[in-house]
Amino acid sequence: MRGAGPRARPLGAALALGAALGALATPASAAAAVPDRRATIAWGDYQPDRRDYAAFRAAYPRTLEPNYLPFMVHRVPLGGPERDVMVFCHWAPDRFPLAVHIEPPVIPESLRNEFHPKPPEHYVTAVRAALETWERNLEGLVRFRYVATREEADVHVELRGEVGPEPESDVRVLGATPLGGACRVSRGDGSALAEWDPDAERLVAEFEVPRFRVFVADETGLLEPDQVERLALHEIGHLLGMSHHSPIPGDLMYEVARDRPLGDVLSIEDVNSFVSLYRMPSGTVFVTAAQAGSAERTPAPTGPAGDAPVLSVAPHVDARLGYQVRLPVSWTRIETAHGVIAVNGVTWDYDASFQVIVRRYPTIESYLERWAGAHLAGGRLVEEEAWVDGGRRRLRWVVRDRLPGVTEHLTFLETGDGRLAVVIADCASESYAAYRPWFEATVGTLEFWGEGAAPEDEE
Repeated sequence: MRGAGPRARPLGAALALGAALGALATPASAAAAVPDRRATIAWGDYQPDRRDYAAFRAAYPRTLEPNYLPFMVHRVPLGGPERDVMVFCHWAPDRFPLAVHIEPPVIPESLRNEFHPKPPEHYVTAVRAALETWERNLEGLVRFRYVATREEADVHVELRGEVGPEPESDVRVLGATPLGGACRVSRGDGSALAEWDPDAERLVAEFEVPRFRVFVADETGLLEPDQVERLALHEIGHLLGMSHHSPIPGDLMYEVARDRPLGDVLSIEDVNSFVSLYRMPSGTVFVTAAQAGSAERTPAPTGPAGDAPVLSVAPHVDARLGYQVRLPVSWTRIETAHGVIAVNGVTWDYDASFQVIVRRYPTIESYLERWAGAHLAGGRLVEEEAWVDGGRRRLRWVVRDRLPGVTEHLTFLETGDGRLAVVIADCASESYAAYRPWFEATVGTLEFWGEGAAPEDEE
């Protein structure tokens, strides 16, 4: 796993999947779901910036939120790095349904298990299931059909009956999609790209990816069909236009995919990003080298707007778990299985976050008996305060440097009906004094009702 970057809280274990651009790999260890701010997009040291995104979003207000669109762009060289452009590319609508040929793996005797056989057809079925998952989730914007030969196909899927290569220690590549030359652009009026107007909103772009490859074995032997389905799901994302990786762990298109049911494998960021991509013309410009990160571009929120917290008038209501909370105005909200996350920016670039998690524990002590180590995990407990509010017990922890340079403001609240709320707010340590009133004001608006259906604890 790469770096820690901005700090959304881990919500569960993660199965590592992916390291290289356009390729899927599996490190030996699992990783926690912390966004990776070091994710770059092969444009020198450029990283997508929320100012660049805010300017793009203003021009395309139908873009769905949250998303990782800036990490989907393709670099177009226009006669020097200072003239380069980042554009979005995807298959033309009239190319669908794409003709797909799936080549079954040839499984050697050395990989066969007579007590648990895996017929090659099962892996073909897994790839078909992955293609159908993308069709279902993208509102009919992409479609596929199956053909019997490679010559008939727009896309050839190669299932390799061998162990994936290991380009570096503890990293094994199990899937790859060649993206070189996938996005081909022109001005569209016959003039040279070097004469392109840098203020234009789009280029004429053609996109095509003729194949991808999935290995069906690792060092332990043949993979299960559902593992191959997950690998295929990721590679199909590259096939459809994702040039890099999402910086958000838990997204299918991150290099680390969360270990969760396949039916729920596409995150809201995955769906929103691809739907938004296919709603815009191929060749749409995200940013030029001259504009990238410019201070003149529309800024996104960076911190508290003054000393007094400003919370939304309408609360965020979670009828599933039986609570409501007023979140800071304009913060981006992302619902999770256990509650909600809010960040003061975009999910891949923000300064502070606030997360509500509702679990089924009768007391604070029963929760901490299991999870205290995870919340401290090398950090320093610098403040602890317990009190009773409205007959319900509360506990506050302030933890520093569990993630380097970050202060976490944790509040544990007993609801009195067998549920427990865990509120985790965080920011850079140098900003904590400014954000603390915002964290405490937001916690103070939490209200619970009834017997909320908080999920049981998980291994």
